Amino acid sequence: MLLRLYLGFAALNAPLWRMILRKRLKMGKEDPARMAEKLGDNLATRPAGPVVWVHGVSVGESLSLLTLLKELGEARPDVSFVLTTNTRTSADMLAKIDLPPRVIHQYQPADTTSAVRKFLAHWQPDLAVFSELDMWPCLLWETHKSSVPMFLINARMSDRSMHKRRFGRGLYRSLVSMFDMIFCQEDVSRANFITLGSAPEKTIVTGPLKVASEPLPDNEQERQKLGEAIGNRPYWLAASTHHSEEDRIFEAHQIARKTLPDLLLVIAPRHPKDSEQTRAKCLGYFSRIARRSKGEAIQPDTEVYIADTLGELGLFFRLSPVSFIGHSLPSVGAPLPGKNPYEAITLGSVVIHGPEYSDFTYIYDTLHGNGATIKIETERELASAVINAQDPTWRAPYQSAGEMAMTNAKSALTVPRDHILSALPVA
Repeated sequence: MLLRLYLGFAALNAPLWRMILRKRLKMGKEDPARMAEKLGDNLATRPAGPVVWVHGVSVGESLSLLTLLKELGEARPDVSFVLTTNTRTSADMLAKIDLPPRVIHQYQPADTTSAVRKFLAHWQPDLAVFSELDMWPCLLWETHKSSVPMFLINARMSDRSMHKRRFGRGLYRSLVSMFDMIFCQEDVSRANFITLGSAPEKTIVTGPLKVASEPLPDNEQERQKLGEAIGNRPYWLAASTHHSEEDRIFEAHQIARKTLPDLLLVIAPRHPKDSEQTRAKCLGYFSRIARRSKGEAIQPDTEVYIADTLGELGLFFRLSPVSFIGHSLPSVGAPLPGKNPYEAITLGSVVIHGPEYSDFTYIYDTLHGNGATIKIETERELASAVINAQDPTWRAPYQSAGEMAMTNAKSALTVPRDHILSALPVA
């Protein structure tokens, strides 16, 4: 019933989507040269041969999919891939890196019948692969109706997510039943997808795909320049921070500097547009601050460097011996969800995190249980971990455990990859 109502609305909502997109364009959230893609127009040329459509929600999801696309392309050089994302940020990030061969980026069509049908008619995908839980009803229904096999990979459905969806349970039951296979991150998600109607034999646990992500890109020249500016100073990174955590991070830095007076903190807010707020807070603790977005260089006496640019975390993870991963300290209101620790671990940076990580429970519990991360509760614990992590001997066991955990988790990539290959038309 709910699905029929939604599809009826989707058949009529194209004018509403145009209005929304025009408003977003004025706000700088849409690319004027490519906005038409979201309405199913001005699409790239479809290559000959089989096409696999792969959809990623965010920047992180898109990067997680690149390794999968690379391995699929190596196994099937006759197949092309269209990778869709929602946001301009993700498109800008993908434009900065070399996509695997035969991968074409497009924006996901708006969830209106006309846009989705134009997209499907143009690309005629042989298989559709969706990542995580980006369930647009019209998009899924039209794909299913076109007899395109559909896989959901890296699927996650926490108990909290189930609770949020309790009033639309019938709609989600309809959507979940459309997938031919669902590859879940952990057991809780599998149980919840089965509760929503997915067949147990088609719902399996493979682990989080993020472990198989390609390392975040960086600019080697910029890294060398920053490395020279930092020199031999002790240094730590606070990455993907939430504004509610910043006071505690600055307090920890103050404590740590009593032991290491020349310690440098690089803080990379999750949303660089909030860096003015970060700077204002920082001035309550430190006076010698530099901001990357303003072109301000790290000086020998710089106490805090605010890395308020997009797409450069790979650079800072490579430089930093230890990284605190934000969105993980207790805050007033709803618990923070945590952020992906694998980006740092892949690049050899030891991970410190707080106790809040509801979106990454399986990942953090597994890593911490295997001795690959350091969990802290207080500013003093954070300061102590930062001080200790300046010693390579102290870091070594955490780095070894991180490498081992990543090796053990490769099934998150290999199992869905093999199922996708078996579902493709024979060459």
